[in-house]
Amino acid sequence: MLVMASGPPLARAQSDAVLQAVRELAVIATQPEPDRHAVGIAQRVGAAVREWDRGITSLEDRVDRELAGASDARAYQLHLELGMAYRGRGRWRDAVREFDAAAALRPGGSDLQTLRALALEAAGRFEDAAKSFRLAWRFAPRNPVTAYSLLQRGAGEPSDRMAAHAVLADVYSRLVRGTQTTPSAVFPISGILPDTLARTPVIANPMLADVFVMLHAYKLSDASAAPTRAPATVRDSDSARAHFNRGKSHEQANRVGDARREYEAALSGTLIGRHVLYVALGRLALVDGDPAGAVDALMHAVRLAPNDPAIHTELAGAYAVQGLVDEAFRELVAALLIDPGDVHAYAAVGQLRLDAGADEEAVVAFSRALELMPERYEMRFGLATALTRLGRTSEAARQLERFERDRIETEEQRRREIAKDVEQQESMRSGARTQDGGR
Repeated sequence: MLVMASGPPLARAQSDAVLQAVRELAVIATQPEPDRHAVGIAQRVGAAVREWDRGITSLEDRVDRELAGASDARAYQLHLELGMAYRGRGRWRDAVREFDAAAALRPGGSDLQTLRALALEAAGRFEDAAKSFRLAWRFAPRNPVTAYSLLQRGAGEPSDRMAAHAVLADVYSRLVRGTQTTPSAVFPISGILPDTLARTPVIANPMLADVFVMLHAYKLSDASAAPTRAPATVRDSDSARAHFNRGKSHEQANRVGDARREYEAALSGTLIGRHVLYVALGRLALVDGDPAGAVDALMHAVRLAPNDPAIHTELAGAYAVQGLVDEAFRELVAALLIDPGDVHAYAAVGQLRLDAGADEEAVVAFSRALELMPERYEMRFGLATALTRLGRTSEAARQLERFERDRIETEEQRRREIAKDVEQQESMRSGARTQDGGR
């Protein structure tokens, strides 16, 4: 079923055409002035969407014909196929209806319930989505992805959440000992506009502001017509790009509150790369002494880019500041499920366990991190601390000795690099003065 997630061939072809046009719009959005090519590109979006909708209408007709007299197995496949087509198009209510019809024929589908839950979330029906995540978990109680989804949404009964946490703890125990080294999880996303299409925020100029808003709402036909209408009456100083640029300036000047406000104002005009803005908002919230705000922002980032382990680790840090150890651990396991060699995640687990007084577990985590990246000498201090608490003083002394030696070597290397850079810059300036004198 997961192979079918991209939908029928026609739907894939048209969604690819839409994505290509969106990429081109993203390039235009980086230009300082509205570009006349925006109209043509948006019209191509419209043409692809119209073809896409014709394909869905044909699929609807075929499904209606084949459902008459179809076996339960075939009817299940037909409802699922149509539901996936609706899901790709952003027709969330129709997708849920077809997923419900499929679930009535085969109630025990964990993947189906996950897809249903994601469609419900996209439709803003968060309570119903949580119930569907709970069903997905109950149908696959040993799956770490369903366990994570249940815990992240706060779904299920307390007994469900305890069992789900135990699943993640079991997976972590295999990861930290190196007995599971290949990625075992891919966290699903909804829709056809992955936020990770861009590594930096793609923010609208005034001409594209309405287009971006409509694309976010999956009003693709309206988005294709927007540039042909009168340009939005948005002053440059009020545009999303202006808010973003002011946010960067405030951040560089350490005006944290102002930077947060400007970045938040820029979000509505950001097409893709929104997760980057949310990460920045999370970091600023921590600096601002607002860990709850940091968690909220980083949770948005995780939902937008669920397969980026670094964001899970950032969210874990925000949870740790609040003393929410289980939640922090959950995010660090998610990071390791995506990348079992994530040194930062192992080190963060080590610190989490060290702070909680679980010194044996801290030793295991720090040791694994150092095994993967021995040059990260600063982790040896945490390892030495845990070993000292456990009374393993000779081992702790060796780690402290190595920590101090590596620290001094690193600082000396930095001094040499700085001296070399200064020498090169001085040589360039001297050469420039010589040339000026020769003239």
